[in-house]
Amino acid sequence: MNWNIFRTNGRKLLRPLVSLLAHLGVGPSAVTVFGLLVTACAAWLIWGANYLIGSIVLFVGSILDAVDGELARKQDVVSKSGAVFDSSCDRIGETLLLAALLAGKAGAAHNVIVYLVPAALGGSYMVSYVRARAETVGIECSVGLFTRTERLVLLIAGLLGAAIWDERAVVAVLAVLAVGTWFTTGQRLVKVFRDGRGVPLDGH
Repeated sequence: MNWNIFRTNGRKLLRPLVSLLAHLGVGPSAVTVFGLLVTACAAWLIWGANYLIGSIVLFVGSILDAVDGELARKQDVVSKSGAVFDSSCDRIGETLLLAALLAGKAGAAHNVIVYLVPAALGGSYMVSYVRARAETVGIECSVGLFTRTERLVLLIAGLLGAAIWDERAVVAVLAVLAVGTWFTTGQRLVKVFRDGRGVPLDGH
């Protein structure tokens, strides 16, 4: 699937909301914090096996996650500190969501989740880490199948599947995330080796 087209169309749909928030004087950092709080509410619902409502709340949180960046660009306040803060909140939110699956009713019902959640969370962190570390040495590294957008879409789909069908939908999605995130980590490492091989670090 071409997620660039999805993101472009999504940004167009968000323009009225972004314009309203800008008109009201709401800053992007406030949206980031509120989005994290919404995600934390989704995690609490997921912990209690309220998968349908949790998936809806998580969808709202994912929209806010997209709004803050668009709002920063509209208000011309894009900054390095804002980018780091936004990424940090993303990691916190992802940790809360996966921890809720592990510690909640899903984890109690399916023992395999105790292995899948650490694998998926570790892979997710590595996807972000490799990109961040690569960019510190001047290598652009946003490639890969399982970026944050794909992970969110899959998790929401898994929660809907658990609500409509069975919690095994969540188990299946966690397995896909565990494999997919480590595969994406490998994709990014391959790009780093290809683009950075033989290139000295500055000052060495």
